[in-house]
Amino acid sequence: MKKVAPFVVFLIFLGLWTWKLLEPAPVPEAIEQRIPVDFKFMLAKSLHAGAYAFLTVLAAFLPVRRPYFWAVVVTLALHGVGTEIGQTYVPSRNGCVRDVIIDWVGIAIGLVALWAYSCCGWAASKTTKYHGLDSPSIT
Repeated sequence: MKKVAPFVVFLIFLGLWTWKLLEPAPVPEAIEQRIPVDFKFMLAKSLHAGAYAFLTVLAAFLPVRRPYFWAVVVTLALHGVGTEIGQTYVPSRNGCVRDVIIDWVGIAIGLVALWAYSCCGWAASKTTKYHGLDSPSIT
């Protein structure tokens, strides 16, 4: 169970994010009406980057060896492309290249956070057989 839980948590968050990206109205109308128009764009794009950064950091907790961690990162990058393509088929949504780039920036932010965590001596242990956050580097 100890090795399954990180996968379950990761997949739940990835599933929820996918659902909200492909839902026609991801924000309830009552809430959306209270958000200023100028702030909506910035909030939506920050959420894109933040979600992918979070998922990238969350992937570091998966009990997998380093090559599989990088496979998950590539999968997240492809997920960004796939959800934007999927949005072109959703009423009131449209996919765009700008959002894919913002998703990739979010992944890069997550990788930089992991690198900073591991190289700056914040990690509890300098060796591990898994990629986890306590590995010496993500490179």
